[in-house]
Amino acid sequence: MGTLFNLAQYRKAKSVVHFDRTELMQLMNTYSRQVASGAWRDYAIDHLDGMAMFSIFRSSHETAIFTVIKLGADHKNAGHFVALHSGEKIKQSSEIQNVLDAVEKRARKVVPLFKSR
Repeated sequence: MGTLFNLAQYRKAKSVVHFDRTELMQLMNTYSRQVASGAWRDYAIDHLDGMAMFSIFRSSHETAIFTVIKLGADHKNAGHFVALHSGEKIKQSSEIQNVLDAVEKRARKVVPLFKSR
């Protein structure tokens, strides 16, 4: 007969990273202010190996204009947040509010998709 192996012992343990309630509230507050101004229209939350991502879109048919990433224990900067603007890093900090301030500052420079009358 063959030998049985427990595959769980051979698989790499994946670290699940997520935004906690306070972080998610801060993200949604920033997002809702920009939606009210007409600049942003959609968002997505993704969980990849060792990171959680909150991506912001001008419309659902475009690529993300801003992304806030929370790094997990697998990274050398575990617990840090990174802000990207069109894929370019604009801010990294251990505090999410510092990253969101950089995103909002940069978002003011982005012209809204539709102007309200």
